[in-house]
Amino acid sequence: MKFKSGYLKGFFKASPLLFILGMSASMIACDPTGDEIGALVQPDPDDFTVGFTDTARVQLSTVITDSVMTGSAGRMLVGRFTDPYFGKLQAASFFRPAINNGLNLAQEAVYDSLVLSMYYDTYTYGDTTKPMNLSIHKLQSDIADKGVYFSTNSTPYDAVPLGKVKLAPRPLTSKRLVVRLSDVLGNDIFSKAKANLIPSNTEWMNLVKGLLIRGAANDEGAIVGFRSDSAAVNMYFHTPQVDGIKRDSVVIRNSGIYNQVLSDRTGTQIANLPVTKRISYPTSQTGNNAFIQAGTGIMTRIDLPTVRDLRNQQYIAANRAFLRITPKRFSVTDQFKAPPTLYAYRVDRNNEFYLISSGEAGGFPLPLYTLATANQRPVPVKAPYITDLFTNKQYYLLDISSYVTELLTSETGEIGSLVLRTSPFNEGANPAYPAENTEFTNSFNRLIFGDQQSDEPGVKLELYFTKITP
Repeated sequence: MKFKSGYLKGFFKASPLLFILGMSASMIACDPTGDEIGALVQPDPDDFTVGFTDTARVQLSTVITDSVMTGSAGRMLVGRFTDPYFGKLQAASFFRPAINNGLNLAQEAVYDSLVLSMYYDTYTYGDTTKPMNLSIHKLQSDIADKGVYFSTNSTPYDAVPLGKVKLAPRPLTSKRLVVRLSDVLGNDIFSKAKANLIPSNTEWMNLVKGLLIRGAANDEGAIVGFRSDSAAVNMYFHTPQVDGIKRDSVVIRNSGIYNQVLSDRTGTQIANLPVTKRISYPTSQTGNNAFIQAGTGIMTRIDLPTVRDLRNQQYIAANRAFLRITPKRFSVTDQFKAPPTLYAYRVDRNNEFYLISSGEAGGFPLPLYTLATANQRPVPVKAPYITDLFTNKQYYLLDISSYVTELLTSETGEIGSLVLRTSPFNEGANPAYPAENTEFTNSFNRLIFGDQQSDEPGVKLELYFTKITP
């Protein structure tokens, strides 16, 4: 669904009362020089009252995206863990080493080993003190045969692994992971390269269509990230020389990737979450908690059903509005970190994103913008995770002033709702897949917070307004 241009104009509208207040302020600031202007009566400051309320109703629901595009990811995700709120989660990475030119080796060369090499990108989620049992498998088909991959996709692979490794991941102290692969495969590649039987990538793909790296079914530790551009198959060999041995290698680098992300929410508060984003699952059905999680595509929808009641009160105008979100106690730990930032986007009643472009070709999802000021144009709203050192409290503070202003100035109130997610969309991607290679598809960062009926409320609408005494 396209976003109507009238909604964008609403960002720059003000209520008649706000206009009157603005004009009054402008005239007070002027230096009157004419009789007519000098005759204006300055408003009595006692007639204005600035008020505050944080009791307005905030309605929360959980929404899941129909699919999460995980192809062309910049991060390879591997591992398994169980989250107390989101259930069992696992990630595996399918990738495609490829060559640009043929593999040619000297006849006197001698094979040494074949290994998979990957560099950590420092991302982890879960308990990295527990061991991971990783295995490498050969794919039975080329992942390039399909154009787009999503989190639930899979590619057939050989059950017998090419290599295994058991480790406790230390991405901050160990830069690289090296896994020795089958010497049977290594010798086959080596002998064909010496016989000039791999003149192009076509012959290489007949030997190795691709690889899969996955964790063992009984692993219960963490999911770890590796740089996609660092994954490579290295074939080591040596050549006898008159004065010794010359050691060398051939590097076959990764040329394509997608991550498989699977979850089992059985036994959790979101076990019955609908599989379509068209249905918002109210917090009354999820233990009075709202949920956001990257990787699995879970977002929180925000509705403000009572804010428009301010229209029924004379001489009141909203000034600023902030949504304060506080994570559920003990839900944020060293293993399960909160998202660094939350982002707000506009959706309709069916949770379809409004789009920036109004063309038939579509466009990118429309973010919530800040209010325009005299010195600054609107920018997308975002809320960083704040730790208050004085009160030892953690929270997000989301400026939704423009949204509340639009609610109050709209004639119908049909301006849609907001959804919160852990990253912005990638506007450099294909408009059909705006979440491609974003934090929302490359991580498992998550947030849990209570609604206003929870025994631990985690959301408040902080509304500042001006009232004129008639």
